[in-house]
Amino acid sequence: MANLFKQSRSKQKGKTSLTERGASKKGNARANAQVAGLRFGKSKNAADTSETQKLNTVTIEDLDWMGNGVVRGNPMVFVEGALVGETCDIEVLSSKKKVINARATNIHSPSDERQAPFCPVFDACGGCQLQHIKPDAALEQRDRALKVMMERQLSMKPNVWQAPLAGPRPQYRRKARLAIDARNPNQIKLGFREANSSNVINVETCPILVDPLSRLIGPLRDALTGFESARHIGHISLIAGDNTSHLVIKHTKALEAELIDAVSELMNTSSSVGAYGIELKLENKQGQIRSVGRGTDMVMNTVNACSISPSANDFIQINKVVNEKMVNQAIGWLNPKPNERIADWFSGLGNFTLPIAKLGAKVQAVEGVAEMVRRAKDNAQQQGIENVEWLHLDLADKTNVEASLQLGFDKVLLDPSREGALTVCHALVKALPKTIVYVSCNPSTFSRDAKVLIDGGYEMEKAGVAEMFPFTHHMEMMALFTRKQQ
Repeated sequence: MANLFKQSRSKQKGKTSLTERGASKKGNARANAQVAGLRFGKSKNAADTSETQKLNTVTIEDLDWMGNGVVRGNPMVFVEGALVGETCDIEVLSSKKKVINARATNIHSPSDERQAPFCPVFDACGGCQLQHIKPDAALEQRDRALKVMMERQLSMKPNVWQAPLAGPRPQYRRKARLAIDARNPNQIKLGFREANSSNVINVETCPILVDPLSRLIGPLRDALTGFESARHIGHISLIAGDNTSHLVIKHTKALEAELIDAVSELMNTSSSVGAYGIELKLENKQGQIRSVGRGTDMVMNTVNACSISPSANDFIQINKVVNEKMVNQAIGWLNPKPNERIADWFSGLGNFTLPIAKLGAKVQAVEGVAEMVRRAKDNAQQQGIENVEWLHLDLADKTNVEASLQLGFDKVLLDPSREGALTVCHALVKALPKTIVYVSCNPSTFSRDAKVLIDGGYEMEKAGVAEMFPFTHHMEMMALFTRKQQ
């Protein structure tokens, strides 16, 4: 298996430069267009326009919030893998009248902020995009870019912007899904998908994963090698809790007993990389999960002596330290009081709900996944938290939203998915709770929703970045909206 890993690395050595990577991930072009405040349509091939034919070498003026280099003008040019002040050759990936997306193919004048990627498969793996820039510089420049975007799109006052929330780097990720290629059971690949491809990048460890998850990957692949039923494994999930960690094998057909025994033995045996102490679980085609061994429920501590208990397929905030800072900041901004009515919508397992309820507020927690609602309610009862109304509702449905608002709320916390909370925001400007805290994992949809709130009578009082996913294009942010005096 070590030979396979070496092949994966050596394949990259023939590339002409550090930044010559695969094409950008799906969605990057659309997000870049939103950053520029433009509507993005169907791209043209670079050969179709005279403007793009002239773009061979550019000098980078700034970074956008996704960490791409920016060349201002008409059209705006966004360059993957390029840093501020660098002159670089580029390859145009897509173009429109006012936006061109490209990647750097050769750097003529490297920035002092450029660094060598710390992962040997960075050039191929689709997981990280920003290991070529020093992390403090990346956060500072992306934070500034997002501030400028909010000032432009929302007329935000500069003093609204808060210091960013950040955590450890690089070992920060406590949940990951491993891809597997077991078409040849004697030469299994285990790791992550190649950028813009279904090919599996074979890895020994992953430096952004917490231990012991990172150290487990290579030995796990070795334990699976040679078993024919490994072909039936769809993917493998790794989750690290505060009391235990879980390895969940998703399979489409039955696995050999010997394969299960081999993985079980690995989970509980000391070796050169240490004792894993990870519990094995199996998930069948129907999504049913069974434990192999103790079957301990996972605990992830949050704040105010609260905890959640996720299953393999539940959404969690994967950066423990940043998550705790986000929860504390949300509580500070909401300032919950005993007996206030507070809505926590898109509540998940109660990451924000439980600490808010611990302060005495009456909380309505709404989540769109029924199983998560059931588990969250049971977990809250086990912790003696009874002042929460748990509801399973689709908050994209206008009727559900309006019905839930009829009793009235003093304050609201929103933590939607990347699609945002447009329907909810349109309803909130009619209900007019006095305080809204919005936690966003997509600044573009946040900007859209924030405009609805601002036009509907709210002022953005505080806002700022949360670096949940260092070394990637993703950026989270939080904002506090307060109702203007009538």
